[in-house]
Amino acid sequence: MNATKKLSAGAWLSIVTCVLSLAALVAYLINTSAVGYFQNATVSNLVLMVVGAAAVVLSMVKGAKKVVDLLTGLCQIAAPALLALAFINLVSARVEGFAFIYFSNADVLLEVQTAANMSSATCAIVNLVLLAVSSIAGIVSAFFTLKK
Repeated sequence: MNATKKLSAGAWLSIVTCVLSLAALVAYLINTSAVGYFQNATVSNLVLMVVGAAAVVLSMVKGAKKVVDLLTGLCQIAAPALLALAFINLVSARVEGFAFIYFSNADVLLEVQTAANMSSATCAIVNLVLLAVSSIAGIVSAFFTLKK
């Protein structure tokens, strides 16, 4: 209980960023492994960027007293930047699929909008939202100090 009282608002927001980025990673892994339009449609380096952002956020919280202030500041900038880069890469990889699933011609719409494809598209949207929210939370947490 004493450990949680010692955490500042910036540390709490960093923890929220970490949890959201890990949730985005889980959504991404589900999206690429489940049956549907985006099955096996991996995005290069996306997993690395999200895990890197989560690791950076965790290292900020765990080592806030041991790490030099400059390095901590760089970490607070790097985590949201990596999450934003992951978001941009995922959008660019999924935009054509979204267009095909949601905006196909009326003759092929019944063939394209199957339950599996709609589920895959919904999971991809959830992944994008999680990445965007975690990036914004990381940006906001950068404005707070990690020390109480």
